[in-house]
Amino acid sequence: MIKISNNPYPAYETYPKPIPLRKALQKLRQNGENFADIFIKNVSKDDSLASQNVKSYLNRGSSAIIFETPDGKILKLTDGNHFPLNRPHESFDVPVYKQGHIGNVYYYFEEKLYQHGLSEGFVGQIKENIRKKGYRTFDINNIDIHQIGLSKEGNLYLLDAECARYKTIFHALFDKMKRFILKRF
Repeated sequence: MIKISNNPYPAYETYPKPIPLRKALQKLRQNGENFADIFIKNVSKDDSLASQNVKSYLNRGSSAIIFETPDGKILKLTDGNHFPLNRPHESFDVPVYKQGHIGNVYYYFEEKLYQHGLSEGFVGQIKENIRKKGYRTFDINNIDIHQIGLSKEGNLYLLDAECARYKTIFHALFDKMKRFILKRF
């Protein structure tokens, strides 16, 4: 097993002790993050998720907020499905342990990945893995090591599912029909 210490999730705020997700979102709102409003509204509808403890606020994207749980998992909240056109989770994506949604807010408990020792060559490798699965890469350049991470077992994964998209809407429809037919037989 690889021992890795560096990680792609530098904490913006680490709490002195773990706090419920609802409280962490309210703290973000108090700090002027109006983006947190939609998450507060929807997460509050699910007591189990709202009471999930988090130990730090890690980052936010254009449609996501990311926390770390006390057990070392990543909790990603997204405004809408994080997988473009509802594409399936693929082998190049960060492992997801649990997922669900409340209204239009989706949540994903993911494996925590690391970036220690990664270089631009690894970006090319992940881009090739995406293409082999029949997707196109989006918003990931050859120098974007911040979009990839390494598991403790040494497996390379894409951190942001938005970076792998269907080639066209027709590819998405064909894939959905194929999966539907395979489930029936």
